[in-house]
Amino acid sequence: MHVVEKKTVKNRIKQLIDSRSETRYKFWKKTGLAQNTAYRLYDDPEYIPGKEVIEKICFVYDWIPGDFIVYE
Repeated sequence: MHVVEKKTVKNRIKQLIDSRSETRYKFWKKTGLAQNTAYRLYDDPEYIPGKEVIEKICFVYDWIPGDFIVYE
C-alpha cells in the first residue's frame, strides 16, 4: 500500500530570519507588524498571514510571497 503524504502551505519566516542572523524581535520591529502577528509568523510555520501582512513583509525585505510561503 502506498501512503501519500499530505502537502500543506507553510511559511518559512523563521528559516529566512535566522539565516540573516536576526531575532524575531528584530523582525517584529523592522516590519512594524503587531507583536503577536510577527511572533506567530516566526514560531508557527502553519500560520499564513493575510494580504496586508504579506505586502508589508515583501516591502521591508524586498521578497516576493513565494520566498517565504511554500507548498510542501
